[in-house]
Amino acid sequence: MGFRFRKTVKICKGVRINFSKSGASLSLGGRGHSVNIGKRSRVTIGIPGTGLSYSSSLSGNNKSNRSSSSRSRSSNSGSGRTSTVILPSQFSIVMNNDGKIEIRDNNDNIITDPSVIRKIKSSDSYKNMVQKLELQRQERLNEIYDEAIAENDKFIKINRQSPQVDWEEQYIHILNNLRPQEYIRKEYDVPCPTEEEIRERLESEAIETVKGSIFRIKKLRREYVESNLQERTNAEIAKWTADKEQFDAAEERTSIAENKRYNEDFKVYKQYVEDRINGDEEVINSAVESWISSCVLPVEINVDYEWFQGQHLMYLDVDLPEIEDIPENEVVKQSNGNLKEKKKTQATLKQEYVNLVFGLAVFISANIFNISPAIYYITISGYTQRRNKIGDISDEYIYSIKFIRSVFEKTNLQYINPKDFCMTFENRCNMTTTMLMKKIVPYEVD
Repeated sequence: MGFRFRKTVKICKGVRINFSKSGASLSLGGRGHSVNIGKRSRVTIGIPGTGLSYSSSLSGNNKSNRSSSSRSRSSNSGSGRTSTVILPSQFSIVMNNDGKIEIRDNNDNIITDPSVIRKIKSSDSYKNMVQKLELQRQERLNEIYDEAIAENDKFIKINRQSPQVDWEEQYIHILNNLRPQEYIRKEYDVPCPTEEEIRERLESEAIETVKGSIFRIKKLRREYVESNLQERTNAEIAKWTADKEQFDAAEERTSIAENKRYNEDFKVYKQYVEDRINGDEEVINSAVESWISSCVLPVEINVDYEWFQGQHLMYLDVDLPEIEDIPENEVVKQSNGNLKEKKKTQATLKQEYVNLVFGLAVFISANIFNISPAIYYITISGYTQRRNKIGDISDEYIYSIKFIRSVFEKTNLQYINPKDFCMTFENRCNMTTTMLMKKIVPYEVD
């Protein structure tokens, strides 16, 4: 009955937010954002994975093809000395995840010569490209941040995935509007032959078969067509009619057999719907088992259940996740737009754990209520594993709540505070002001 959690959520190409017990970590793929300058001093800036790039030419020409990455050449003329900065034949500009820029030569070594760096950075093309690249970097970081928050909310605010609980009238409406499937008969799609079509075929036959002198051939062929036209037309129409009758008869047999099967399936399905509405024990247990085994959640839990049809009561026993399952770190946005990991405070972890376990109570119960309108009440009790004073691990219940269906039907569960909502029902929960959930004794089935 376990609910499974995919520990790594892929956000986009080259970017992942990894959730684990040690926290959430951010990784940004690729070597970074690069500017490539060739022998003609062209600049290309692109962001890996986006398909976006920019190209432009730097001001000034590089008159040397030498591949030195960080040297300058000096020459004497008369009594004065001038210095000419030699750019390497190719180099790249890399922007890392923090927005810092490194200039590297064609051997991927960082260029440190101040004069070469100043030459590159003094061009307008370089400045414009870096500015555009920074804007794109910030846009991607914002998208990554928003998606990381959304993924975290799926983990912590799981009640937002709760369905709206249906009224009994909706089930009755569905039942009353059930109709058996009806077989759609196929139409005979072969067109009936026409006299004109048959005449054209006879004319082709006459050309092939009728021979004679050049003076009489046209008359002989015309006589061949006219003498055979009526007989051939009657024969082909008769054959078409027989084929169509045979096809229609086969479709009639198929229609009778299929409609009989559809009616039998309809009766079975209608009875199944009626049994779910009435709360039939076998049907309800099967539906609950099917939902639990197919449900995928961002936490791993176990659910035991028991249906008491006479009391319209479903009893749920939930093995809750531990507070250690919540990531200790979170992705935060800095004032400069960069992302970093920050360790959550104990108060934040406790608050998130409270939201998670009460959100699970709401989410599970809403789905169970929707299995049948005969489920009027749900008593859900959640327990977790803790060490006692001597160090042994034991199960401790931390809440037990008696939910009422009619309240769920009137509530949009996506916008509630799960703890406050649960506390409006009869419950057993001993929680301190610091969000520490103490051991309680759960409700028992009367």
